[in-house]
Amino acid sequence: MIRLKKFEWGILIGLFLLSLVPCLGGLVRISELLFGFEMMPANPRVLKAPMPVIIHLVGAIPFCVLGILQFLPSLRRAYPSWHRAAGRWIIVAGVLAALSGLWMTHFYAFPRELQGPLLYSVRLLVGFYMIGALYLGVASIMKKDIPNHRAWMLRAYAIGQGAGTQTIMGIFWMIAFGEAIGLTRDVLMVSAWVLNLALAEVIVLRARQ
Repeated sequence: MIRLKKFEWGILIGLFLLSLVPCLGGLVRISELLFGFEMMPANPRVLKAPMPVIIHLVGAIPFCVLGILQFLPSLRRAYPSWHRAAGRWIIVAGVLAALSGLWMTHFYAFPRELQGPLLYSVRLLVGFYMIGALYLGVASIMKKDIPNHRAWMLRAYAIGQGAGTQTIMGIFWMIAFGEAIGLTRDVLMVSAWVLNLALAEVIVLRARQ
């Protein structure tokens, strides 16, 4: 039986809670698109072209949820073969999530209050960055460079968890100031990725000291 350390429980619970709302929302959306349920407000962009959303959620949900377990040292040491096998699936899931996210960003007709030039540009940037980070993570482990492998996978995960941080920031903003639209919404969305990446870099630097 694996005994997780206190900080590992913190990682597990914290990242699970961060993933909870976006993943539950994603599962509901997939159910709507595949089985015709109506539980969320209709989205004309999704109804017109549902496949990119399905691909995105099929990639993003396992990337975020299974990715949590990859960051638990006790689990990695106890089950190294599982870590490697799950890592392969997680990388594929991450690439699917990033590519479909890029497609939706460019081809979906977002109203300006939901995606202005700032958010459009940053979504493209973080999408390509996530793909690049995953590639460098694979390239590093192929060279047995474990520190760089962990660093690049952590950066990719920080991008993939953007929706979780965006949800939390959006809830607090709504409670304090009301619904965020237009440039305000763009800045909040972008700030979530900046915050995640900054935290990832702090973890990387501490691990290398």
